[in-house]
Amino acid sequence: MTPSRLCPPPSSATDGAFLRAIRADRMSPLVQRHLATTGIVRELVADYVRWKDQDGSLVGYRAQVEHAGSVVSTYVTVRTAPLPRLADEAERLHHRAEEDHAGLRAFAFVPAENVLLLAFPIDRAMHDLRRLVRPSKVRTLVAQCCPSLVPADHRFSKSRSSVQLASYRPERRAVLHWRIGVVGPDGRAGAQPSLWIRCHAEGQAQRTRTATDAALAAGLRVPPTLGAAHDRLRFEGHVEGRPWSPAPDALHDTEAAAEAVAKLHAVPPPRTLPTHHALAELDLVLAAVEDLVRLDPRLGSLGRQLADRLAHDVPPAAPAVFAHGDLHPGQVLLAEQGAGLVDFDRACSAPAAHDLATLIAQCADRDRVFGMASGRAFVSAYGRRAALPAPATLAWWTACALVRNATRPFRRLHPEWRTLAASLLQLAERTVLGADPEVAWS
Repeated sequence: MTPSRLCPPPSSATDGAFLRAIRADRMSPLVQRHLATTGIVRELVADYVRWKDQDGSLVGYRAQVEHAGSVVSTYVTVRTAPLPRLADEAERLHHRAEEDHAGLRAFAFVPAENVLLLAFPIDRAMHDLRRLVRPSKVRTLVAQCCPSLVPADHRFSKSRSSVQLASYRPERRAVLHWRIGVVGPDGRAGAQPSLWIRCHAEGQAQRTRTATDAALAAGLRVPPTLGAAHDRLRFEGHVEGRPWSPAPDALHDTEAAAEAVAKLHAVPPPRTLPTHHALAELDLVLAAVEDLVRLDPRLGSLGRQLADRLAHDVPPAAPAVFAHGDLHPGQVLLAEQGAGLVDFDRACSAPAAHDLATLIAQCADRDRVFGMASGRAFVSAYGRRAALPAPATLAWWTACALVRNATRPFRRLHPEWRTLAASLLQLAERTVLGADPEVAWS
């Protein structure tokens, strides 16, 4: 059943179409009426938002659609903008009007509601997505870009292949997991190799390949590069393991995660990776604060006070390491052979504090009760394998990461996003002031 709770809008939101778009209970019947063909929308769950009010916004929904006797997981994007702009976008999509995607038509322009509905894989910034969900197109891409995935005496079976949408941010990036059906010369099904396809709106493949290849050469468990169609479309192999779920009492898992990160930091960073330093981090903080100002004046006021304090306390330059750049528990996969690391899209050359702080902030964001304790346990485990940053330096980077994360509850359309954002900012304040015993890292 589609949840009916309303995500509270930003304080300055005035666009009526956007105010309706963030309500799943309003969008579910709209999607059923205008987008569904042979499918029945069983659930619509708000997943992601980019808000520009009258200038146009985007709301993403994870969807469960009953189609052809089974329930399919898919995605629906709701776009709001001035009516002439939406009409123009719909006109450019006119040639897709007859397409059907899991019981949903490709798009539907609803002028009365001032919205444009898009069914995955229709995406105005990532045109490759349409062929990445079609077995015949993926078969061609495999033959062209990673032929070793299918043994020479075997063939790619469309009927035995399946795809799962692992991650999606409309108009930004998508990650798809294909299980490739393989048939031998005797007609029997063989093993189903895994293929991970990473699709981006902007060129990213070379950076990711450089990082993963360097990590792989150093002996880390990372997804091997299988090929690339171009710099926005990359193919990776599989890394076995379960996502790390930090908890204060899961010490073995924490030790394994810290081991993998310390091993990565010991690898010389590839020269072509971008550099991320303290002033670049401060720029990200300032951008996040301006977003908070637009979302809620009280959050923005606290954010600006923190940004002023952080700007006055920028730590001295520190040696750069090979940094993951976007470290969170889901990027660590645990298995008997040790922890693996995935998703090197933001890999960079940066102080070790960047990765440690990012992970701490992610733990705090995911778990309000034990998050900081889990982060502290990770830092302690890391410190048994590599040199820790100075406590004041790590506190500064951690406060920055917490401020940057303060917009995430709204971007995820959490019903209590204001409360959650405020708690992250308050934690950042205690961290930078050194008033919280949870941030005694040394």
